[in-house]
Amino acid sequence: MFKQSVMTIAMLFGASAAPLGVHAATGSDASATPPSVLAFDQKLRDNSIMLDYVQMPQQGYVAIYKSGADGKPTGKAIGYTSLEPGDHRQLKVKLSKAPASGDQLWVALYKDKDNDSSFKPGSGDKPVWQRAQMPPETMIIVR
Repeated sequence: MFKQSVMTIAMLFGASAAPLGVHAATGSDASATPPSVLAFDQKLRDNSIMLDYVQMPQQGYVAIYKSGADGKPTGKAIGYTSLEPGDHRQLKVKLSKAPASGDQLWVALYKDKDNDSSFKPGSGDKPVWQRAQMPPETMIIVR
């Protein structure tokens, strides 16, 4: 019965029905999902920020920075956590300094380039985005 249904569908749609499920990304065709962050303005809970979604195609880190007077990320990270490759949902990042209500924070991603278990921005770990070119979607406001 199933074979007949498939044959009927193939006959109705002709040869164009056959390739629909044929192409799949394999081997060198597979394109990695680009690094990305989804976070919303929020109140701190347990001195932590909750990131709704983080996609990191390779081993790395997510770091949280405060904003400077120019509105760009500045200074030392006030929190970070290591990331395995893949997508992460409801990712909690503990902060070393509690930002005030109204503060702007930036979420930065880093590629682990030295295979060391410690976070070393600039020397051992490479930023996905340069600080001056951070996507606006990676900025959140503490409520």
